[in-house]
This record gives sequence, structure tokens and C-alpha cells, in this order.
Amino acid sequence: MYNVLIADDEIEVREGLKLKANWGGMGFAISGEAANGVEAAVLLQSGHYDLLLTDMNMPVMDGVQLLDICRTHNPSIEIIIITGYEDFQYARAGVRNHAMDYLLKPVTRGELKAALTRIKDELDKKRKARDESERIQWRLSQYYHQMKTHFILDLVKGNKLPPSSLPERIRLFHLEEWQHSEVCFLTAGLRETSHAPASEIRIPEDMHLPFQMVCHEIAESYTGTALVFQDTSHPGIMHFMILDGMQHEFAERLRIQIMSYLTMEVQIGIGLTVAGVDRWKEGYVHSLLAWNLAGRQSGQAETIEVTDHSPLIPEEINRAMHRCLLRGDLDSFRSLIRNELDDAFHRSSSRLIRCLLQISLLMESAAMDYMRHTHGTASHWISPEWVLWLETPEQAERLLMQWAQDFVDGQQPSETTEATMIESAKCYIDENYMQEITLTSIAEQFNYHPSYFSEMFKEGAGISFIQYLTETRMKHATRLLKETQLSVWDITELTGFSSPSYFSARFKKMHHMSPSEYRVLQSEKITGENPKK
Repeated sequence: MYNVLIADDEIEVREGLKLKANWGGMGFAISGEAANGVEAAVLLQSGHYDLLLTDMNMPVMDGVQLLDICRTHNPSIEIIIITGYEDFQYARAGVRNHAMDYLLKPVTRGELKAALTRIKDELDKKRKARDESERIQWRLSQYYHQMKTHFILDLVKGNKLPPSSLPERIRLFHLEEWQHSEVCFLTAGLRETSHAPASEIRIPEDMHLPFQMVCHEIAESYTGTALVFQDTSHPGIMHFMILDGMQHEFAERLRIQIMSYLTMEVQIGIGLTVAGVDRWKEGYVHSLLAWNLAGRQSGQAETIEVTDHSPLIPEEINRAMHRCLLRGDLDSFRSLIRNELDDAFHRSSSRLIRCLLQISLLMESAAMDYMRHTHGTASHWISPEWVLWLETPEQAERLLMQWAQDFVDGQQPSETTEATMIESAKCYIDENYMQEITLTSIAEQFNYHPSYFSEMFKEGAGISFIQYLTETRMKHATRLLKETQLSVWDITELTGFSSPSYFSARFKKMHHMSPSEYRVLQSEKITGENPKK
């Protein structure tokens, strides 16, 4: 129903207007009445009205003044002027304020019905456009949040990102303050409530969605001091990045509200305080370590804070393990992990857990590179929970090597290895097109020389690497032009093109028209497919 306000100093006129139309049947509800312009102005400022029917000659404040006030407080309201005076001043005021109709008293049923029908059509069009705009904005917000989470996960897992793209992505996702601040990562997951009656026991796996919702709600209440993100491969675990100094307050509030809303205990790990994007991985790994240590505690759920400040596995060792996995060299992989596991075990049990977590992230990265195309989604056989049951280097080595063997066995036969690599490279481009991707950077991802990779990609894909990348970006840019009202500059940023001018030139070469002309053409097509009734 659209809300209607009737303003006229004669009560008989107001009552007559009510009786001369089937207001409810036409989709209107008379929600307010006023005997003069002042009363009408008060109602307009205190409530929402879609349609104003007003007399122009009223005491205290006439219709001319009312229309000026009306447009100031509610620019989108529809207006029907009703007056017994054929005065040009009133007509001019109505035109100035974009009145939909101008009716002379006494108003007939037919005239009023015709005017309301026109108004209803106009209001329906506005509502449809507003709803569509809200749907587009919602889709864009979801798209933006997915991109932001993907970017943060890349940073905390140490995945390769082109250095030149970092400043742009940090600005796009409003992380400028975070990159220069001291931050602390926090990891949380549900566990069954201790000593709960059998009838009240809840299984953590059944509560993933409400747990995620509560985590997002709490993080949003800490505007500017907390960010929440999640690795969808592990739906039962949530991660937070908190400004240093707020982590203990945040953890306590999280614990209390999870118990209050879900009647469950929450297992929380607080990592080391770190500063700088290049140390986010260290903070993230330590929060996972603390979370695993909390899971080993008996009795009440614990919040554990890591105090181990020793360095992580050196990056050169990480790269060596990654290369061994990709090449299927399991003997060298076993030698590398055995050295790291033995050294960590002899230092402390927490160092062993941290070493296992780092190797799990490394194996997950390899699985993302080579197994997603085969299985459709990222691997789920590596999860932080498994660390809880490993106590010796020998146990860890056996499990890691079994997974490594599964990984190698799961690859395509040798004669199709290159084809699988091409498909994996295409998947990587499809998921990271919004970032800066160069031939050199993607060749490094798959441990090939850029020239050899370029030849192999063109032979396997049928088009060059740069053609595939451009077409992928153009596909998403075209969709954004069609479905949104984003500027060419925004679309350029969201799709990874180097500049608006370059994007426009490539678009015109591909579509034989400019992005603006394409958007107008699509708008005309939609109008043609949905003609006015």
C-alpha cells in the first residue's frame, strides 16, 4: 500500500475525496489528514508519504508554501493539486514542484480515478527501480566481501601476490590503517558444553551457520577495531584480526555471547601481536597454534594466548617443500618435513604443532593449485583440527606422507599433466583476474620458465595467456556494465585492467562500441523486452 496525505481546510472535501475512489483496491492507504499547510508539513516531516493531495488555498499556510516545504523533505513524493481557483499562480507552483496532476473542484470520480491510476503506475515503476537497485547493491556487497576475504586469506597464508598490486588492493579493501597498526589474530571454534545434560547437548557441526552469524555480528559492533574472515574449507572455524589491546575484551565478549545465544562453549586462540602485512602470516599461524592448544585443555573451554616468539619455518624451506610436492618427489619431501618435525619436537610440543600447521598450509596451497579443477572445490582433507591428535614427529610424518601420496596419486597420468596444469592455470586466472597477474608471476606459481609456460599455455588453451586473461576480465566487466551502474573507473578497478583508458580501448576493440554506448544499448534492450502496459 502507498501512503496518502490529504490536505484541505474543508472537512467535507476531505471526506468526499475518501468516498470518490476505492483507495484500498487501487493500492493506496489514506494515512494522514491536515486542515492547513502547517499541519500537513508536520505530518510530512514525521512520517513517510508517497502521495500528497492538497488544496492550494488554505489558511495559516497555503499550498504554494506547502509544496516548497514538501519537496525539501520528500523530493520523491507524488503530488495532485486540487483547487477551486483557476489561478495561474497555483498552476505555476504545481509545475515548479512537478505535480503529477492538477484537478479542479468539484473533483469527479472519473477524474480522481484516472489521476490515481497514473500515480500508481509511476509509483510502481519507482518501487521496481528501487528494489532492483537494492538487489544490485546487495550482490555487489557480497562480491566485494568475497574478494576482500579472498585477499586477506592470501595474505595470512603467505600465498604469492604480485607486490605491485598490494597498495591498490589494500586501498580498495580499506586496509590502509590495518597495514600500519599492531594487530592480533584470534581463532575461534565451537566445542561441546562440559557437563551439559544429554537432552541439551548440541553438536558443533550442526551449529556452524548460527556460530558464523554471531561472529559477524560481534565483529561489526567493533567498527574499525575488528575484522572477521573465514576459510570456507573449514566452516567451523572463524578468524578475527583485532587491533592490539582489544583482543582480550573481544575474546571474553565472544565467549559470553556464544554461551548466551548458542548455549555452547567456544575454543579461542589468541596469536602474537604483529605489525606489517608481511607478518600477518606469523600472527595467523600463531592464532591457529593457540586454538589447538586450547583444544587440548580439559574441563572448561579455555582462551589460550601464544607466547612463543621464535621464527616460523624459513621461506626457502617452504618453497622447497612446495616444489617437491608439485614434482611428486616424495623422498625429498619426506626428508624436509622430517628435519623440521624433529627439530620442532625437541624444542617444545607447541613448536611441533606450529610446524604441522605451517606444513598443512603449504599442502593446502598445493592442493588449491592442482586439485580444484579435478574435484571442483578446494581439498578438505587438511584441517587444523587433526593436529589435536598428533603427539610425536613419527605420527605427524606418517599422516603427512599419506596425504602427500594421495596428492601425487590424485594427479592426472603423466601424458595429461600439461593439460591439467593449463586447466589449473585457467582456474587461477578465473579466480584472481581482479589482481595484477603477469606471465612471469603465473609461471612462477607453477614452477615453469615464463617462455616455456607461454608456449605451453597457447598450445593447450588455443589462445595466448594475455588473450585469455583479457577475455576473462572483459567477461566480468561486461557483466558489471549490464547489471550495475558502477562507473567505468570502478569497473576497471574491480576487474584488474590497468587503467580506464586501456579498458575502454580494449572494450571498443572487442565490442565495436564504447562501454557507455554498450550500457545504453543494454538499457534499451531491457526496456524493449519489458514494454509499458
